[in-house]
Amino acid sequence: MSATETAIQSKPSRQYSAADVELVDDCLNNVEQEQIYQFLQGPGWGYGARSHAGNDASRYWFKHFAGFWDVPTAGLDRHTQAERELSRYPLIDAMWQKVRGRSRLLRCYANGYPTGAEGGVHRDSIGADHYTLLYYPHMQWHSDWAGETLFFNELGDDVLCAVYPKPNRLVSFPGEIPHVARGISHMCPLLRITLMFKVSLVN
Repeated sequence: MSATETAIQSKPSRQYSAADVELVDDCLNNVEQEQIYQFLQGPGWGYGARSHAGNDASRYWFKHFAGFWDVPTAGLDRHTQAERELSRYPLIDAMWQKVRGRSRLLRCYANGYPTGAEGGVHRDSIGADHYTLLYYPHMQWHSDWAGETLFFNELGDDVLCAVYPKPNRLVSFPGEIPHVARGISHMCPLLRITLMFKVSLVN
């Protein structure tokens, strides 16, 4: 679990509802989407990421592009450092410039869930100004393949909403909302890939 991800027991700054989870379909044009998807399928994956700290946590693939929570390079704030690091990946950086709105980058990475892998319910951050932009880059997805992202209430005992991993869909949500990537069906022939931008809003 990364330092930006916190346990479900942590107290958020306010209560959230399904209305706080925003969807943008057809986020990229067809050429951009295919380029991003092909790039993400390429080399550079590591194995062993997990979404909670328990010994029973399911492991999955990850690909880091930019940003950490440790001390930035001398003379740079963490936003500037993350954005400079992301500039080494022109396709991902171009997407970031398209979706960033009024936000600054904290971290960018991709997750890859193979068949049978599943996440644990967690928060990405604690802080009302921290958001996650989650993108589903696949060219196709089938409802029998599962892999939905579920969002929970503060106590984690009821579902606020479920988001289908629809190809070319961008999901924006406060990092304080507990959420989880559900397991991938054995019927799925693909690696479930998601691309994340962890951001801080600029007033």
